[in-house]
Amino acid sequence: MTETPDYSVIRKENDIELRLYPAYIKAEVTVNETSYRKAVFKGFNTLADYIFGNNIKTEKIAMTTPVQVSQSQKIAMTKPVTVSGDGNYTVAFIMPSEFTLDTLPKPKNSAVQFTSVPPLTMAAIRYSGYFQGAKISKAKQRLHLWLEKEGLESEGDYIVAGYNPPWVPGFLTRNEVMIMIKI
Repeated sequence: MTETPDYSVIRKENDIELRLYPAYIKAEVTVNETSYRKAVFKGFNTLADYIFGNNIKTEKIAMTTPVQVSQSQKIAMTKPVTVSGDGNYTVAFIMPSEFTLDTLPKPKNSAVQFTSVPPLTMAAIRYSGYFQGAKISKAKQRLHLWLEKEGLESEGDYIVAGYNPPWVPGFLTRNEVMIMIKI
């Protein structure tokens, strides 16, 4: 069974959840691509290479879910609006909970970096389908409107999380758009 980070649901409304996550470690790579879908494939391959043994110890690391993708956003200087990013995406794998920063094998590819994520609160909305821009945008918009309605303030970039392998039909997939909530 594939490990997925534990979380507790603080509140649920239809397909939106407010969640509390414990600390975890993620391996991530930044790629320059024209879409979420292309970024996922490119970043996934680099990170899969690492967990399949392209590291100093040639140690295989178990695959976990979800695969996370976030797009760097530029903030407009003259208006309080977010402008589309410049094509830089960060693709991340959550590392199995048995590892610490000290016990993870060092990657041979310097593009793979580790980030220790402290406990945090996230808002998440679930959707099915593939990493397609229109579906992601719609989910972001619905989550944004819910946050406004609830009076919750977010921080950071939206994260798109995919839980299924690529051979699962789109209508059966579990995907989410998530964002960190200020507490």
